[in-house]
Amino acid sequence: MCAPDPNAGIRMQAKIEKQKKDSKYKSDSLKYWNREVSAKQRKGSLTKGLSRTRSDAYSKALWTLGKGRLANANLYKSKTNLRGKQVDLKRGVSRSNRYMSSAYKNILDKQRQIESTINNTFGRNMDIANQMINRNHMQQVAKNRQALGTRPEYGVPVMMPPRDTMGQMFNSISMGLSIASLFAQSDIRLKENIKEVGKSERGFRIFEWNYKSSKERYRGVIAQDVMKIEPTAVMVGSTGYLAVNYAKTDVPFEVIS
Repeated sequence: MCAPDPNAGIRMQAKIEKQKKDSKYKSDSLKYWNREVSAKQRKGSLTKGLSRTRSDAYSKALWTLGKGRLANANLYKSKTNLRGKQVDLKRGVSRSNRYMSSAYKNILDKQRQIESTINNTFGRNMDIANQMINRNHMQQVAKNRQALGTRPEYGVPVMMPPRDTMGQMFNSISMGLSIASLFAQSDIRLKENIKEVGKSERGFRIFEWNYKSSKERYRGVIAQDVMKIEPTAVMVGSTGYLAVNYAKTDVPFEVIS
């Protein structure tokens, strides 16, 4: 039996930390992927919206141009009628030059206003509208990028402490010595002058004997007999003889003489 690794606790803690880190990274990556998909969809919508807004602004400018041309056509008609009215056909008298100059001037003023409106619509006003459209589009793109956030990073990897093989070896030796100290040599092959003197409450037969290498008398159990009732209380020693762990029996190991 090998002793546990002295670093087993911190190794297990490192494994748990790594599992937490892996789980968090996968969760953050999935969330980022979802945000990235949404950002791409919004980017497509913003591009379509920009094209549509520019088209609407240009259509509005064309509408203004159409109205201006219609107004110019009406002014041209008024100018033609004005030339025809220089002589009053009913009265047969000429209109005053002051009246004609004033009417003609009003027509020219209106024509100038129309031309100015058309020029502004396709000039300064169109530039301002495009700047506002582009600025609004850039703000929406920036918000979309901000909502995406940063890509998740795994960060510093969790370092796995090495196995403490040297400490494990010394622990194994210590454990072996501790286990060996719990067992007493009780193989019948090592004993002589064996005499049964009783029986315990759990059914273990109690014997007295002396070891073949000693004259002292002992009282306890015999390993081969214990194996029939409690096999886990018996082990094979390093010499090949059986030993008994008396802690697993209800019979004390005693020196009687």
